[in-house]
Amino acid sequence: MLQDSLFRFDHIKKSKALGGRHFGFVQWDLLQRNARLYGSREALTDTYCGVDYSLRRRRTWQEAYHQVNTLIVSMLRHGLRPGATVMSHLPSILESTYVDWVTSKLGALHAGLNVDLGKAETIGAIRKLAPDLAIIVPRWHGREFLEWYREGREFVPGMQLVIVDLPGEPSDAEDVIHWDSWLDQKIWEEFSLDDLDWLRPSPLAVHELLPTSGTTGVPKLSQRTTLDWFHVHSVGIAERAGHTVYDTRILIGPLSGGSGRLWGVHVPLYTGGRSIYLTEFDEEAVLRITEEESATLWVWNPALITRVVTNPAFEHAALEHLRQVSYSGAPMSFEVLDKLWRRNIKSFNVYGTSEVGGCMSPIATELTKERVLSAAGVPLEGFDVPVIAPDGSRLPAGQVGEILIWNIHHGYWESPAESRETYHEAGSADDRWVGYQHTGDLGMYDAEGYLRIVGRKKDMILRGSQNIFPKEIEDLLGTHPDVRDIAIVGMPDPVLGERVCAFVVVGTGARPTVTSFAEYLDRRGVAKFKWPERVEIVEELPLGPGGKVQKGVLREWLAKQS
Repeated sequence: MLQDSLFRFDHIKKSKALGGRHFGFVQWDLLQRNARLYGSREALTDTYCGVDYSLRRRRTWQEAYHQVNTLIVSMLRHGLRPGATVMSHLPSILESTYVDWVTSKLGALHAGLNVDLGKAETIGAIRKLAPDLAIIVPRWHGREFLEWYREGREFVPGMQLVIVDLPGEPSDAEDVIHWDSWLDQKIWEEFSLDDLDWLRPSPLAVHELLPTSGTTGVPKLSQRTTLDWFHVHSVGIAERAGHTVYDTRILIGPLSGGSGRLWGVHVPLYTGGRSIYLTEFDEEAVLRITEEESATLWVWNPALITRVVTNPAFEHAALEHLRQVSYSGAPMSFEVLDKLWRRNIKSFNVYGTSEVGGCMSPIATELTKERVLSAAGVPLEGFDVPVIAPDGSRLPAGQVGEILIWNIHHGYWESPAESRETYHEAGSADDRWVGYQHTGDLGMYDAEGYLRIVGRKKDMILRGSQNIFPKEIEDLLGTHPDVRDIAIVGMPDPVLGERVCAFVVVGTGARPTVTSFAEYLDRRGVAKFKWPERVEIVEELPLGPGGKVQKGVLREWLAKQS
């Protein structure tokens, strides 16, 4: 509903003043362009039917364009209207991308859910979205989606269910529509391609509903349009990162969510490059596919990329075509960046939030290992990213404060109160920052205009009267030879308030201690009050859906131990 959106037309004027570029296209228009320019070139590959070369499904731009158009007219034939709500619950397969392209032309809303959601979250999402159409796999790793969605019809009786059958496991369900039936070419006896000219969706209309990275309950859904989510955000990142029509990327992580859509759908659609979707993650499969498909890019999930790079097979893999790893959602450790750099594979990071997307990145021609490790980058055109003091004033370079972000924004789906609170649209004590998202991140700009992330406000450790920023210690200890991954959190202390605890994922046979860390930091001139006073060895760090370490889980564990 209109009253649920925070968008005002003067957002466009402000975005333009900040250098934002705005176009007339939606996603389908770029698909049509790519079909004309690159028709026989491969666009999409996935491993839904298997990882072996012969089992990978492949679509050229022309094939994808034709199938998407067939789906559009089939959905129209079944009564789907512009403005309808479509929910997809699919793994990383080409059908997930098709849904994005189809709904962009239909002028429909698309919410793509993560296949890791449980039954309660799934039913909650159905009740919240009340979709006209749900496109799902019948089951996935023990999750009986078809049964859950049938139960969901109790709350949304008119919801149509479309099944993308699992490879080799065709469903015989009669109360659903089978995806392949909507690709029946007989539909063109009733429709023609010219009929699609009547569908002219606006880039200003909300198209994608992106789940934010909550860990429990029904996720909040950020409303995104082609203008703010694609024109300003994805186009800028594609050009900053230097992705081209000649690139082949492997998406290492889920297609659902902001980073998956950015790296797996938007950027290659804009550049005309090729995407390979790894339906089931496996470290050695990533390396094998990289070799066999001459992949030039790895994109998306830092946690999974870390697993590939630290796998023993990485050192011997033939990766001469791989030129860049592009990632967002979380930082990458020094160890991983160093391993990549030594093989002449550059890293490219994007900083942002689920609500506004990636707002800053490095300049590709200025990439260095040190800069990627320590800095988030410089703001993208169309964004304002100030660092502010507690009194609300904008801070100059060299001073630490909270990071705010402004971009064209709409807020959350059917959550106007939360939207206004997140963007400080109303009732703000300081009207200088109305419409800006307070990220809760601490950072500072350096003399060259690069933003350096110091840590989270809520993660800052107060030891006596001393402020300790965990990221500083994580970056330093991330170079320790015994450390594979590390998280620094504050542990309760009756005298000082908090002390420093290090949760460490170690390499084979390694066993770092408080003493070895102290010696390591002492040699680097780090003040003693910042040294870890407790070390916990763990097999892995708890990660949220976006690949970020859930430090709250670690703090809760420490609180129970005290």
